[in-house]
Amino acid sequence: MSNKTRSLLKLALIPLAAAIVALQVSIDPKVAEIHKGEHTALAGISNEFILGPMLGLQQAVAGALWVRADEFFHEGDYDAILPMVRMVTWLDPHQIDVYITGAWHLAYNFTDSNERSDRRYIPAAQKLLEEGVENNPTVYDIPFELGWENADKIKNYERAEYWFRDAASKKGTDQQGRTNQPAPMFVWHQLAHTLEREGKIDECLDIWRKALAMSEEKVKQIKEFKSPEAFQTRNVRDTERHNLMLTLERRFSRYVHEINFDIDKAQTKYIDMKTGEPHPANAYLATSPDDGVPIGTPRPPATAKPWETAFDVRPTFTQPKVLDLKGQFNIADGARVTIRLHDYDWREKQLKEFTFDIDQSQTIMQDQHSVRDGRWGRRIDMSKDPKMYSFTRPYYYLIFEFNPRQTSPFIQDKIGWSGEGMTDKKYLWVDRSVNPPVRIIRKVYRISRDQVMGRRPITEADVIPNAEYARIQAEERAGAKQPG
Repeated sequence: MSNKTRSLLKLALIPLAAAIVALQVSIDPKVAEIHKGEHTALAGISNEFILGPMLGLQQAVAGALWVRADEFFHEGDYDAILPMVRMVTWLDPHQIDVYITGAWHLAYNFTDSNERSDRRYIPAAQKLLEEGVENNPTVYDIPFELGWENADKIKNYERAEYWFRDAASKKGTDQQGRTNQPAPMFVWHQLAHTLEREGKIDECLDIWRKALAMSEEKVKQIKEFKSPEAFQTRNVRDTERHNLMLTLERRFSRYVHEINFDIDKAQTKYIDMKTGEPHPANAYLATSPDDGVPIGTPRPPATAKPWETAFDVRPTFTQPKVLDLKGQFNIADGARVTIRLHDYDWREKQLKEFTFDIDQSQTIMQDQHSVRDGRWGRRIDMSKDPKMYSFTRPYYYLIFEFNPRQTSPFIQDKIGWSGEGMTDKKYLWVDRSVNPPVRIIRKVYRISRDQVMGRRPITEADVIPNAEYARIQAEERAGAKQPG
């Protein structure tokens, strides 16, 4: 084609473009009237959102779309946010906050009428973050979020440890946005807490020592002693020292000699920073016959004599999809029992690619109830959320579980990090799928859809052995490794 012909064609396009614009201007008010009241992700987006990427302005358009998504966040229109998250990450795969906020939205914001999370979205949240790591491999932010979500929401501490270690090995950004800073100290702190949740106490102590050494070095390098930076760095250092000492004391008290912390505060001058032993040793000497040994001799460790927890529960579907629970548990007030109800073939998928499309026929409910005066339980109404609890399968597993690694430190002071100080005649199970193993309390029912709908009662004949459920879980985990 000659230059003259090319120029003529360009001139011919000018009136055509003007006609298109004029026609669009006349159509827009009519279309707006037709779609009045509709609320979608693209509603109200002007032509520049479409033309921008064509003109090489992807990042600007992505930023504008994310501002639009923020409006939907504040309005509670969560369904409209998902396609925008996808569009923004396509246009600008380096907007770290979009990956983090989008994944948080998927994992936490979709809930039933009683604020229980829709756990069917968790695999999508994980995959979105993993995609973010692939597109931003040098920064700590997204691996840290993966660690946090696994530790806080999923309670998969092994996976959380992996991602916190990954985050600790990467860089942070300075005030100019340059990735030339080490990962913040809170990354190391969360790694230490996660190792403690795994029962890896020696590794946890090593991380606290490493973090403390790094902070001590930072304090030495600060020239202005009274600056805000100096104050903050000393505060972080002191927190790390406190956590190191507290973990050492707990290990000593739980497994060597039980410490009376009231006496410890009054009389102990220091502790051994390798063993946690207090000096002088008054803190772990018996002061009354109630300590179980003669006065003046060392107390036995807190976990020396496991006590019977006498765990049990009687579940009843009083109405279709309405579960009433009455349970007992001989443990301290504040312990929380986890309740899960899921399809017999449910598994948490490991997605090959990110998608927010979920299997609407799948049912998974999870809740927690607190123990008070040895009792726990309440009503769980799933009838108000048919999209979330469709109950399309013929059979389900109803699980009641207490994991000592997920409980409060004051309860762990009596039963240990891994449940060494508790037993149960009926429902104790040693979970060897994690390392080190953990002693948990678990009761499992296999029930039918008729029972969920209240047409048949749940009885003790529906209880299955913990070994059988563990085998089922292992098979499901193996299946979940296949992308799908």
